[in-house]
Amino acid sequence: MLTETKITQDNKNVELILQEGWRLFEKKGFRGASIDELCMRCNLSKPTVYYYFHNKENLFVQVLRHKLSGFREVIEQPGTLTERLERISTSILDNFQAEYSTLMRDREHIKQPKALQEVKEAFHSELFGPLIALMRLGIDRGELDGDNPEVLTLIFLGSINNFIGKASDMHLPNADLARIITSYFLDGAKKNE
Repeated sequence: MLTETKITQDNKNVELILQEGWRLFEKKGFRGASIDELCMRCNLSKPTVYYYFHNKENLFVQVLRHKLSGFREVIEQPGTLTERLERISTSILDNFQAEYSTLMRDREHIKQPKALQEVKEAFHSELFGPLIALMRLGIDRGELDGDNPEVLTLIFLGSINNFIGKASDMHLPNADLARIITSYFLDGAKKNE
């Protein structure tokens, strides 16, 4: 019974560290975030944090991997191209409070090649890769113009990135803002005549 309690507590501690670590990195970036502040937020000791995450760099990598997990499932859910793009837009808007490009820039602080590779793989397998596949499908079905799904993916993600954290300023729920972004991406801003 003691083992099950310890595992449950370990899982709670890890989840708490990942959640609070995300909030901290998102707000302050890699360089601005401190393990001391994370410990205060989690009400855990430094040795406890280091027990689970050996150093700040490892924590950053694991927080990013954790935060990215699940986007693939959202993208791959069945539906029309429009429905799938709206869902992933909503999910990104719901899960990020700061532009994700800031976190991408923070990768420069990762010194271990293996850790950097883990972050790249997580972004590619959970977000970029599935979106590229969706764009390729849209092109193949004649629903999207162009022949470069990578460019379409970057345009789409760039559009979403510009609206992260702005839905409340616009007095819109994220789902409504996602519909607007998706509509402009698919139909453009040109008035139909």
